Amino acid sequence: MRSGWLLALVGACCAIAAAPARAAAHADAHLSAGSADLALNPDALAAIGVRIEAVERARRHVPGKAGVAHETASFDAAADGRLELRVSDGIVAGFGAGALRYAGGIVLAGGRARADLRGFTIGARAQGGTDVALADAAGVVWLVADHAHYDVTTHVPAELSVRQMDLRIAPAFATALGRPQLAGRVIGTLAFRAVLDAADTKAIAGGRCDAPWPAPGRLTNIRLSYSNLSGFWDSIYVPRCGLPPLPDGGACTADSTRGKVVLGADASLRNVGETAVAWYAHFSGEHPPYGNDQHPFLVWNLYRVDRDGRIRQIGVSAAKHAFFSINERCRCEGGNVFWPGCEDIYSASSNDNGSGNGEQNLAPRSEIVPFTGKWARCGSVWDRDCDGRMDAGSGAQDLYRYRMLVDESDLLPPLASGARYFFEYWYVVRDDADVYDTMGYREIRPRKTGPAWQVELVAADAPDHDFFLGPALNRWVDPAHENATRTNRELRTPHGRARVAAVATDIGEGRWRYEYAVMNVDYAFVRFDPQHAREPDLKLLDSHGFSAFSVPLPDGATIESTRFDDTDADGSDDWAVRVADRAVTWMAPPARNTLDWGTLYHFEFVTRSAPATATVAIEAAGDATHYRADAVVPAR
Repeated sequence: MRSGWLLALVGACCAIAAAPARAAAHADAHLSAGSADLALNPDALAAIGVRIEAVERARRHVPGKAGVAHETASFDAAADGRLELRVSDGIVAGFGAGALRYAGGIVLAGGRARADLRGFTIGARAQGGTDVALADAAGVVWLVADHAHYDVTTHVPAELSVRQMDLRIAPAFATALGRPQLAGRVIGTLAFRAVLDAADTKAIAGGRCDAPWPAPGRLTNIRLSYSNLSGFWDSIYVPRCGLPPLPDGGACTADSTRGKVVLGADASLRNVGETAVAWYAHFSGEHPPYGNDQHPFLVWNLYRVDRDGRIRQIGVSAAKHAFFSINERCRCEGGNVFWPGCEDIYSASSNDNGSGNGEQNLAPRSEIVPFTGKWARCGSVWDRDCDGRMDAGSGAQDLYRYRMLVDESDLLPPLASGARYFFEYWYVVRDDADVYDTMGYREIRPRKTGPAWQVELVAADAPDHDFFLGPALNRWVDPAHENATRTNRELRTPHGRARVAAVATDIGEGRWRYEYAVMNVDYAFVRFDPQHAREPDLKLLDSHGFSAFSVPLPDGATIESTRFDDTDADGSDDWAVRVADRAVTWMAPPARNTLDWGTLYHFEFVTRSAPATATVAIEAAGDATHYRADAVVPAR
C-alpha cells in the first residue's frame, strides 16, 4: 500500500509544488531480509550461448520457454545480510555499504565459463548510486542491474521495493565467456524487496510536493531525455530474434534471413512544465484529475534511409502503458503523479513487459486517441466485456506479440549496404504542450554476430551526442534548413497533426525524382460507442488515419514511374496510384492500411518538371475535410 499521506494528498483535489529550496537533510537507513526475483530471457541467453545450468533453493521457480516466457525464480534473503540505504530529505538517494545475501541462487554457464550465483549477494554497484551488483560467495560480480523503479511501503514492517531493473552481464562474466563486448548486455530483469529497520522507518518520510493539475493557462510539458541516474545511459536493445511462425518457429540462426528481430529501448524523461501529470496504472481505479486511470503511452519506430536517400519505416511497436514514476532528482516521493522538476526512467526490460508470466503493459496503438491522450479501456484487448477489470489471460501471451518486429532482411545486405537506421521513441502525454520534445531519435547500427543481433549507437559530432529531440523525419529533411528542393512542413487538424517532408532530386537528362514522406504524428478520426462515450468507460468503434495523398502536376506532365512504401512487405495492401486530373494520387484499399498515427509512408514518382513549392492534399476516410500542406512539387 502507498504511504497514507500520499493517498490523502492526491485524492484530495489539486495536487502537490515543490517546497522552498533548502539544504538537503541526509540520513542512513538499513535494509535486511526480503526476497529477490530474477526473470531471465531465454532468447537473450541462447543468442549468446549461455544456459541456465542450475536453480537451487528457490521459493518459486517457473521454467522459461523460448519465445514465450522468461524463466523466473524467487529467492529468500538470508538473515545475516544487511545493506545501507542512503536517504536525502526523506527520499531514497541510493545504496551504501553492505549487501543483502540470499540462501539460494542460479548457475549460468557458457563454454568453459560458469557464473555460480548460489548464495549470491546484492549490493551497491557504486556507493550512493541506485545500480546494484550481483556477486557470488567470493565477491566476484557476475551480473549488474540498473534503471530501477523503487518505492517504500509503510505497512509493518516497512519495505523498500525495487522493480523492473535491467539485468546485465558484468565485465567479469563477459571476459570469462571470452567475449568482453558482451559486458552490459541485457539478459533479463531483477526485482527485490527488503525490510527497513524499525528505527529507520521515520527517515523515509517521503517528499511532500505540490503542483496544480493541467488546466488552461498552465504549462504541461514532459520532455524526453537520454540518460539515467548513474552507470548506464539509455540505449537500444535486441531482446530476441525468432523465425516464423512466431513464437514457435525457433530462434534465428547465424544464416537466417527471414527472422523477426525485436527491438526495444530504455526511456528517460523529465517534467519541465508547471503541472503535475497523472501516472496511474491501468485498472487502478478512478483518480484525479480526469476521474480515470490516466497515464502516458510509449511507442517506438524504426526507419531505414537507403544508400540512394529513400526513407522507409521498417518497424512499428504497439503501445507501452506507463504505470509508475520514481520522481528522481527532486524531493518528491515516487508514485502515480509525476511532479515538475522530477525525472523518471523506464528500463528496456520494463518496456518489453507483457510476456504472459508477469505484468501486462503492452497493447495496440489503435485503442488510444493520440491527439487527446485518452485510452479506450472499454472493449480493449484487456477488457473485452467492458466491466472495468482486466480479463484473465488477456494481452500478450508470448514474447513477440505487441513488440516491434523488424524483418532480418531489412537489416542485412543488400538492403543494409550503405543504409542508415534511425530508432525513434516517444510518449503520448495528455495535455502536453509540445509533442516534439516528448519524441526523440537515435541513429543505430544493427549488427549480427552468429545468431545474435545487437545494435550500436552512432554518435554525431561528439561521442556522447547520439540523441536528438523530435521525429527521425527531421534528420531526412531538416525543417530548419529547407531550400528549393527540400521541405518539411507540419499539418495541423482538429483531430491531430502530421508532417509532410518532400525531396526533389535531379537525376539527369531533365528528369526529377520527387519523394514524399508523410508522417501521421497523432491524427486519428475516431467514432465512439454512444453507450460508452465518456471516460472511464470510453469505447472506440473505429479509428482511422489518412487514406489518400495527392500531389499536383503541371499541364502536360507525364509520370515515368511511381513507388509506394508502407511498413510491411505485403503487397496486397499497397495503396493504388492514379494519374489523372493534373495530379498523382495514392489511395488506400477500402477500409484497409490507412496511414495511422505514429506511422510514416513513402511516396515517389519521376517526371520531367523542375521543382517549386505548392500544396499537396491529404484525406482521411470519414473526415470530410481535405487537408493541405506546402511541399516541393513539380512546377507548373
